[in-house]
Amino acid sequence: MKDASGPVTARGYWSRLGRLLGIALLSSAMLIGAAIPAAAAELMRVTFVRHGQSAGNASGLIDTSTPGPVLTPTGQAQSEAVVGKLGVNNYDGVYASTMQRTQLTATPLSKYLHLPIRVLPGVHEIEAGVFEGTPESEAANGYGRYPLAWALQGNRDLRIPGSIDGNEFDARMDGSLQEIYDNGDRNAVVFSHGGAIMFWTMMNATNLTMEQKLNLLRNAPLSNTNYVVVEGNPVDGWKLVDWNGQKFAPDATLAAEVRLQLRTLQRQLSGAVTQVVASFATLNPAKVLAAIAASFSDTVVSVVKFAGAVNNKLATEWAKKTEPSPTVQSVAAAGIEESAVGDEPATAARQAPKTTAAVTDSVVQDSAPKAQVAIAETVVDAEAPAETVETETVESETTATPDTEAVEVPATTKPAKAPRTAKSAMSGATTAKKASAGSPRATAGANSAR
Repeated sequence: MKDASGPVTARGYWSRLGRLLGIALLSSAMLIGAAIPAAAAELMRVTFVRHGQSAGNASGLIDTSTPGPVLTPTGQAQSEAVVGKLGVNNYDGVYASTMQRTQLTATPLSKYLHLPIRVLPGVHEIEAGVFEGTPESEAANGYGRYPLAWALQGNRDLRIPGSIDGNEFDARMDGSLQEIYDNGDRNAVVFSHGGAIMFWTMMNATNLTMEQKLNLLRNAPLSNTNYVVVEGNPVDGWKLVDWNGQKFAPDATLAAEVRLQLRTLQRQLSGAVTQVVASFATLNPAKVLAAIAASFSDTVVSVVKFAGAVNNKLATEWAKKTEPSPTVQSVAAAGIEESAVGDEPATAARQAPKTTAAVTDSVVQDSAPKAQVAIAETVVDAEAPAETVETETVESETTATPDTEAVEVPATTKPAKAPRTAKSAMSGATTAKKASAGSPRATAGANSAR
């Protein structure tokens, strides 16, 4: 007698196979998820990266329009270098603003991590309003003083003419971070803009003092592809961890880093499983095979990235235990400085503001605000008289950059054994007197000011 069920068709075969494989894959994903502690999802780490050099930066004009200018060849090279600098961190999400320059900067890292770029509308640059298209060199007396008032005075109600106030800026940045949190990402990288990153951080980092803010604005405004790392969440708030290499909070422990990377791995493996399961719904053998191949490739990449991130953390912890003591380093640095000290006097010590800030792709270069948004006498020393003094110039062999001026050091800092002339002694006394009177430091370099 003929079997009542009839012959098994190819469609029926694939349907049954799909159900069986789907059940197996879903069970595997559930087991993987069960191995990850739920508490690891509470803390979020966000790495902000400023975009590479844009045509707007090169022009010297403020440009906060959308989509805005593209990257210059220099900016493209900088974006490629981000992979070597940050790729080992194995981010679980790559985000960029609505502006072309951030998306183009994010592209090399996105490809390296095999992750798509998600566009966040809230992390674009602070809109310049009536200052759009004006020279960046004039930002200190216009566009720049408003974000300064938000971050240093707490005057968030102050509105940029034709643009937003501090409350609106803070709200849109907060909304973007909430979106990242809701997406489930806990180790995201966000490509944004200099002013947006710096001033949001200073407005929200609970572990930053006023003195630290001023020091960062004076000495470490974000240059192209510099980064800032914060940790926290939208409910409990944020703390600054790393400002382009300057540490403001302890690094994550090895155990915490491994938990974070395990969570990232689990989410990526679950994504690969979901991709295969979805393909079976098509009942198309070619699509199923393609999904299986793609998922296998993604799984291999995810495991390699996980291993790389953990190994990097192990290497970092080992380096901390074996690096030379600060005392040895300071002695070596002192020897280098002593050999670099010359006797030719520097002239015309210039008047400079006590704070300089990079605002968006435009920064505060020449002075701090003096008008209705003045930041108090401790921030601006607009009346410091110009004075000509003779000083001795120390050129560091290891830290000199094209945009950094030579550091002036009084002769009294030289070791006692070094011979001194009457002229250098007079120079040291004059410089010490000026330092005790609170003479402001030189402004940051032009590249950092954009």
